[in-house]
Amino acid sequence: MNHLILGLGIVLNIPYIKAQNPQFRQLYAQRHLTNPALVGLGSLNSEAASRITSGTKAQWLGISNRLYTQTVSFDSPVKKNNTSWGVSAFTTDLNSGADKMSKYSHFSGALTYAYDIKINAYQLKLGLTTQFSSFSFGKDQFLWEDQINQANTGFVNPTTEPLNKITRNTVHVSAGALLYGKKGFLGFSAYNINQPDISFYGDGVQNLPLNLSIQGGTKIYTSPTGTEIIPSFNYLIQQQTVLGKQESVHSRSIMFNAKRANFRIGLGAQNTQAFDRQAWSINYYFGARYDKYYFAYSNDWNVSLKNTGVPVTHEFSLIIFPYTTSPNRKYNPFPEM
Repeated sequence: MNHLILGLGIVLNIPYIKAQNPQFRQLYAQRHLTNPALVGLGSLNSEAASRITSGTKAQWLGISNRLYTQTVSFDSPVKKNNTSWGVSAFTTDLNSGADKMSKYSHFSGALTYAYDIKINAYQLKLGLTTQFSSFSFGKDQFLWEDQINQANTGFVNPTTEPLNKITRNTVHVSAGALLYGKKGFLGFSAYNINQPDISFYGDGVQNLPLNLSIQGGTKIYTSPTGTEIIPSFNYLIQQQTVLGKQESVHSRSIMFNAKRANFRIGLGAQNTQAFDRQAWSINYYFGARYDKYYFAYSNDWNVSLKNTGVPVTHEFSLIIFPYTTSPNRKYNPFPEM
């Protein structure tokens, strides 16, 4: 399994992306956004445990636009069988202009079910998520053509645009599979399988795109003092449509993780390719656990020569382990808590 994971990492160039399904840099802290099959795999002191997780990501703080993403979730294995369940929500807000008011917002709530199957020395876990999403634009934050007065000197007239149509609600389905053992894991996820229509004006103009990713990692070194080195990768492809043109967006990331006792650190790089352009960034995170609480911070630095105006991204995660669900030893090959 270790050779398979490392081989896939080399061949696929190790990718990663952000889109309508927000991805956090700390993939295995915000697991419900990485792969539905990761739900219910929390562990505390080598025992299976439930998790309450929250995350905040702040982007573009150095320019007039500010994009904020926040998420909160709860997931837990079921004590008496091989199932797990989770509930989660996340929001995205784009604040722009001098007034810093929201011009775009997105809310999603999701329910996830997962089932664990033992296969020799490994576990195969399958997950399914049903998600409700609401997309909306700040109706008071836009200027419309029919607001311009006859002298073309200003936006003073009331608009007749149907402002009630700039909110769209939809339901979408996602699924994932994960093969894991004591030292490694390999997963595949598919978000927005049904690709629902999210057009504001006219049906079928825009659909929520299918989002496919493969992720994995393996422990390659354990020191005599217990420090573990775990390289991990995530590769994501998403079909985007801009001005009627379709093109696949590819994003690649690799992270070298280290963990020892209650401490976690990681250093990695990301490349995203879309519409004949590429962007690069380097990133790091560090985290620490005290008792039932884990806190982590991560940072992305843009190093793309063609996109040097994009500033750093900040991300914070908090995990609480309210209770353990089984005294049996639990595999924990994942780099983060």
